Amino acid sequence: MIDQPAEKTPLRVTIYGSCVARDSVDLAGHDRLKVADYIARQSLISVGRDASALFPEDAQVAHRFQRRMMEADFAGDLERRLDAVATRTDLLLWDLTDERHGVHMLDDGSVITRSIDLIAVPEALAAVEDARHVAFGSDEHFELWSPRAEQFRDHLREQGLFEKTVVLEIPWAVVTADGQETPGSMGTSAVEANAAYRRYFDRLRELGFSVLEMQPLGVLADPGHRWGLAPFHYTQDVYEEIIDSLLTQVSHDEEAPSGNSDNGVVTGDPTAKRVSHLEADSNARPSAADSEVGNDE
Repeated sequence: MIDQPAEKTPLRVTIYGSCVARDSVDLAGHDRLKVADYIARQSLISVGRDASALFPEDAQVAHRFQRRMMEADFAGDLERRLDAVATRTDLLLWDLTDERHGVHMLDDGSVITRSIDLIAVPEALAAVEDARHVAFGSDEHFELWSPRAEQFRDHLREQGLFEKTVVLEIPWAVVTADGQETPGSMGTSAVEANAAYRRYFDRLRELGFSVLEMQPLGVLADPGHRWGLAPFHYTQDVYEEIIDSLLTQVSHDEEAPSGNSDNGVVTGDPTAKRVSHLEADSNARPSAADSEVGNDE
């Protein structure tokens, strides 16, 4: 673990993603990280595609957080949210978890993320019943997502956030801590998901994003995880490793803005922006009302 002086100001973190980044910060950050904003359930493909008029006001959503995230996705408001918090963000932590179910494409060009919350709310699901589902990992999905990633990079640069952005490439766990094979998520196994995600992370490296990576054999799923058993719900040591490596990288970048770091992150070479170990820790956790509720499979 990395010991920081008690007087050191916590790193202000904005999370774009879902359970991987959120649980890393929440379960392993302690007083080292403070959440500035948390943006979930929003595919990069839906950003800027305002379909808010389609969101059913009578939708019966069990939790306030889930409703807010769905409304935000229908509005495609990611970039507006990031703009609002840019000056209060020391680190933008991005995971691709919420891409995993693909998107719904409407005839008018609107795009809505096929999130676990959307699937669970009949009124919201009805809003996309005539839309075309584009599955994650398909060539069409990647061809839609790839230029959006480049546009997103350019927007982050304009807001002074690109150099503060770290992408988490944490593979789905193939086995649990007790040696059992992990269950699939919506019919997708860990092996299949890891293969599908690969070209998305490769594309982000091509665009110059810093990527923190763990190897498949380095992660285990936790059968007792607070959100339930899933291949992307890890044991505590995974979250600890994520945050320690993350803070090591950030600390090094503050001391040496360019050149090679001791942990393998190369700030001058976009193709080499990766780290092989990761950990998590934070006292700056979202409130219970704002936490992701239930198994987000």
